Amino acid sequence: MQAIPTSTNGTVTVSPPLTVAADMAPSWKNLSSSDFDDAAHAIVTAHKNDGAAADVPVMDLRTWGIIPADGRFALAPLGKQHGPLALRSNGFSNLATKLGAPTDFVRDRLPAPLQLGTMNWLLASSEKPVPATLRLRANQIAAVVSDRYCPLDQEELMSCVRAALAQQGALADIEVKSIATGLVDVIRLVFPAEEKPVKVGDVSALGLDISSSSFGKSAVHVRGLIWRLKCTNGLRVAEGMGAYAFRHVGRDSDRIRAGIAEAIPSALAVARGTFDRWRSAVNVMVNEVASLIDCLRDLTLGEKKLVEQEVQREAGTSALPEYMPLYGFLNGVTAAAHHVLPARRLELESLAGELLVRHTGGPS
Repeated sequence: MQAIPTSTNGTVTVSPPLTVAADMAPSWKNLSSSDFDDAAHAIVTAHKNDGAAADVPVMDLRTWGIIPADGRFALAPLGKQHGPLALRSNGFSNLATKLGAPTDFVRDRLPAPLQLGTMNWLLASSEKPVPATLRLRANQIAAVVSDRYCPLDQEELMSCVRAALAQQGALADIEVKSIATGLVDVIRLVFPAEEKPVKVGDVSALGLDISSSSFGKSAVHVRGLIWRLKCTNGLRVAEGMGAYAFRHVGRDSDRIRAGIAEAIPSALAVARGTFDRWRSAVNVMVNEVASLIDCLRDLTLGEKKLVEQEVQREAGTSALPEYMPLYGFLNGVTAAAHHVLPARRLELESLAGELLVRHTGGPS
């Protein structure tokens, strides 16, 4: 039996938990005005700066093991055909989920021997082969995805979107207002020719959000957008009303390419209907504002606090008003979205789109 580790004074010591390598850092950049090619180049460059990319197909994860490497989790083949690969946070989460392990508990609460014992027991105990693809960045495992994963990474995605816009004759008509990079990437396109005043001195424009992930965090999404110029708030079309998604699954990326080309004009058509709702929101009142915010169950407590602060700012009051125009309330939600990580920003902006539909008569 292995002896319990003790210090020189006889007290029992416990090995600290192993850690994970950092994911690609999230970034959201608002652009005063940028053409598509410059913005696409910035997205591609950000990912190249994250490290050389490669995919490693694994026939069976049971032939690999979790080992410590410089205090971090690493995955290594039992056959030792190459060295260990450090696990980034997202990659560890993917692996733990695939094995049925509680990610946060194993990563943060267990000492190193129990972390290793738990993960390796789960790796070895599967009755069937566990195929996967390891997506590497800088020789670290950035994601563990299905062996059926169909990559459409930044350079290929931007090329596909560019071709679709050119086919629609829209490439010269758009401005890129924002880009996001990290676990989820976004390019936010606005059509200046389709700007309309909502109130005097308050102009909004029609737009599109195209988002994806190279790390298994998101399908490819094409969604209509309303962009408020004075504060760079974005309201995304509600789910199911012109939001199109294409999963990274299958052997042929042509399916995703064709879907994007079809989705762009369709998403714009739906966004025009949402724009009409947006303009009508000026004359729609919402009551019991505090209760309405409290009922936004998809928000964390911190996010609700941000919404409260931004709604007060929109209302020009020192406390939440009892009632206010829907337009101001939604701008409070989308302004709060500026203060959260890119993936959550998209969720809050989508929530605003759902609230717009809910308070302007439901689906049309």
